[in-house]
This record gives sequence, C-alpha cells and structure tokens, in this order.
Amino acid sequence: MGLVKVFKKNNYFTVVATKNISKGESILKLRGAFSSIPDKYSVQIGEKKHLFAFSEKPEDESSSFRFLNHSCSPNSFFDMPKGTLVALKDIMENEEIVFHYCTTEYEMTSPFMCLCGSLNCLNEIKGYKYLSEKNKTELLFQSSPHLKILETEIF
Repeated sequence: MGLVKVFKKNNYFTVVATKNISKGESILKLRGAFSSIPDKYSVQIGEKKHLFAFSEKPEDESSSFRFLNHSCSPNSFFDMPKGTLVALKDIMENEEIVFHYCTTEYEMTSPFMCLCGSLNCLNEIKGYKYLSEKNKTELLFQSSPHLKILETEIF
C-alpha cells in the first residue's frame, strides 16, 4: 500500500495520507497518458504536455493525482524533473494532501473561485499566467520549470 488513499468526502473526492509523511518525502509518482490538450483533471507537465490518469477509478493508486485538490497554502508540490509529488511540510496520517494548481497550470481550462480559507487565498484560480509578480516569486520553489520557460518566452 502506498502513502495515500482516495476517498469520497461530502460530494467530492480527496487524497489523504495513509501514514505520517515527512517534509521532503516523495508521496507519489506521476504516471499516466500524455496529451497536448488539457482538461479539468489533467496536470500540465510541459509547455504543451498534459498528463491524464490511466483510470478514473479512485481505488486505482496510479491515478491518485487526479483527485488532488487545490489549496493556496499547500502541503505538497510536484517536482516535475523527478515526476513526483513531494511533501512541502510534515503531513500527518489522514491529513488531506493538497497542492497549488497554479504551480503546474499556466492557464486553467476550468478557472474557479477558491474556498480554501487560507490567509493567503487568491480567491480566483486561473493559472500561473494570471498571478502577480509577488505571487510568482512566493511560489517560485514549487512552480514547474515549464511555467518559468513559458513566462520568459512571452516577454
């Protein structure tokens, strides 16, 4: 059994830790099918490269990343060069694992109003492209390399 499990909470799925996870520890490996066309459930892994889960079934451990939710104060991030989700801080057993969607998505296919409730909540999540320079700097460590490349190509 891996470090995470997916379960239904109220009307949505969530990913939680099955045991304590230490800061810096790899949580899960990104595996899936590639496409140049994103959707609400894909993760952008390159300029025009998006990863889709092999399965839409919550019990399929290799597809857990599909059910990760957003937070403006995340406890994990994707290390794209290694293709893994990594703990930003210690995560306790049964704690929800969340990441900041703007650290992988240049422009969201389905922007939304954030309800994470954190003190630094951005309210509207549209993608890295729409972040202020201050927010980009704050998220620099967590942000995928392709976002930084896309940003420099535009200017």
